[in-house]
Amino acid sequence: MMFSAFCPTHDSTVLMTRRNVVGFDDTDDGPVLRWRCGCGHLGTLDRNGSHAPAAPVLQTIRS
Repeated sequence: MMFSAFCPTHDSTVLMTRRNVVGFDDTDDGPVLRWRCGCGHLGTLDRNGSHAPAAPVLQTIRS
């Protein structure tokens, strides 16, 4: 099994395999696949596409 999902940390679509799947739910709105990107970002994939919370904004420390 392979699928693609948008990862906010990468700011792009990432190709994933069954190893990225962390859960599966059968809801009233249809199946929902929970995934974890190789970078650690978590998200879901449902019949409406990929969903993931925004990546944290990193601040640069200036000396």
